Amino acid sequence: MYETVDNRANTRITLSAETRQKFRELAATVEARSLMVWGEHCSECTFPTCYASCAFYTPRRDGHCRRFADGVEQGKIGHVALGRIRFRRWAKLEGAGPVRLFSRRNALAREWLDRLVSSSIIRFSPSQTLYSRLNRYWNQFKAATAASTSGRIDAFVAEAWLASGPPIPLTVTFLPIDDKQRGLFQSRFDLRAGYNRFVLPYAEISAHVDLSERFLVQIEPIGDAVGREVVFGLIDFVRFTAGTDATIADRGRPEAAAPGMRTVALRPRTAKCVVWDLDETIWRGTLAEDGREGLMLSPATLAAVVELDRRGILQSIASKNDPDAALAALQAFGIRDYFLFPQIGWGPKSAGIRQIAEKLDIGLDTFVFIDDQAFERGEVGETLPEVTVLPHTDIPNLLTGPLFDVPATPESAKRRALYQIEERRQATFANSDTDYVTFLRGCRIRLEISDLSPAHRERAYELSQRTNQLNVSGTRYSREDIEKLMNPSAGHQAFLLRCEDRFGDYGIVGMCVIDRQTARVQSFMMSCRVQRKRVEQSFFAWLAKELRAINPGSTIEISHRRTERNQAVVKMLEQLGFEYRPSSDTTGTFARPLTVPIAEDDVVEVVDLTAARSLELTRS
Repeated sequence: MYETVDNRANTRITLSAETRQKFRELAATVEARSLMVWGEHCSECTFPTCYASCAFYTPRRDGHCRRFADGVEQGKIGHVALGRIRFRRWAKLEGAGPVRLFSRRNALAREWLDRLVSSSIIRFSPSQTLYSRLNRYWNQFKAATAASTSGRIDAFVAEAWLASGPPIPLTVTFLPIDDKQRGLFQSRFDLRAGYNRFVLPYAEISAHVDLSERFLVQIEPIGDAVGREVVFGLIDFVRFTAGTDATIADRGRPEAAAPGMRTVALRPRTAKCVVWDLDETIWRGTLAEDGREGLMLSPATLAAVVELDRRGILQSIASKNDPDAALAALQAFGIRDYFLFPQIGWGPKSAGIRQIAEKLDIGLDTFVFIDDQAFERGEVGETLPEVTVLPHTDIPNLLTGPLFDVPATPESAKRRALYQIEERRQATFANSDTDYVTFLRGCRIRLEISDLSPAHRERAYELSQRTNQLNVSGTRYSREDIEKLMNPSAGHQAFLLRCEDRFGDYGIVGMCVIDRQTARVQSFMMSCRVQRKRVEQSFFAWLAKELRAINPGSTIEISHRRTERNQAVVKMLEQLGFEYRPSSDTTGTFARPLTVPIAEDDVVEVVDLTAARSLELTRS
């Protein structure tokens, strides 16, 4: 349902027969739904002052601001309610919980009653005052009179049709209304030309937000969507009927979808780096106008910065400011050292974020950007669509979201320091007159190879969960899997790689899992921090030596599964002389003769700390 406002409640919305059938198809599978009340809202709203100061304020009949060009124009396809909107700047669609389901019959009856009462309020209110009052009471009544049905809740579903043009990136955000409740869940999907259907499992959201309490749901464009027309159908929590086809209720595997239908799963990612804006985000106030003395660092922001650092999530700055003054302000607040490679200047923030990613050598799809300005969020979202973009209003609940649900280990707390040491390494090399390999030898890099042990199982789990680019098999081990790897009877041998040099300790940077029966490498993963420093050469030279003792005429074989993010490890293995043997479109084996030397394998000193039994079962 939609809020009762002065828009046209019975609009003829023309769609193709195929599209109308898609809308009917979903409705037929829904046994019960939540009847959320949706309305137009502004991502930059500062009610009531913005009504007098904002150039985009366009009053509705009730005095509130019209954020869609023609409001929500409501129509129907049979029993399916439609809502057509055309975006204006900063517009978003917003609904509220808690989640309570209505049976299909009850939901249809309530929608019929809403159309009758809403049209009567709009047509027959004798004055604007009475109209506004009746309108407000009826909207409150709709949101408050939901009698819950019994049974499960399966998913949050949104379906929409986009006429043409480029995709519209959208975020869907769930957050509590009550300040006493903590939690945040946000995912992104791209609305493309034609019919779209998005299914988000209830369990994924409820793990982070209490959906039995009051909460908001916000659907907001990333970037410029001004003038784009979208027709929404069902946007609700639902329970599907028994035996619903997988193309309807599935979590959204594209390959499971029927022809012509886009079904997308919204699965939260974990972040590796948060890039902060400064003015009205890190601090309250504007440096150029208020001066350093006029700024105030909020406790919530400080707490978030400190906790993210403890969890090993890197942080940086992308701000349009004077660099010297901004860095001095960060120093005065005592937080300068938390931010790596800050990009402060007057260029596009997307360019700054790209530079930060290059310097940190991590993927943009692990970045989160936080800014108070819709324009800046839009510019970054449009230019770097893989980056997760959040408004500054999310800071109080930032830490409870799935983006930052990562294990905290001793290595996590040291991660920023490791990158700061890397900055010194880069600066030292830049100021030296030697070639790169000579410089590496002078760094006195030491690689320790040891068996996976209980003392380091949490780090092994973290490494598995966080390593993307240099993860040959793409495997993510659970904690239970890590426990099994330490069991000698399981048929596997797992090694951990630790590095240090004259600048400092890299910590545990890699893991290798070998099948003892076949001597095949099932998994190899390594941190980008040590890539191109000849650590990989030294490790595989050591492993080849171990395997030659078992079968001198054989090869070293590594299982590979292609993912969206592990192309870097493919290039690394090819540079090491491995040959790829595909077995399917996405899987295969990298192989290399054991007897062929690996160039520059002596740059890094190898210290073997493995137990004597490491490969005994394979040798027998």
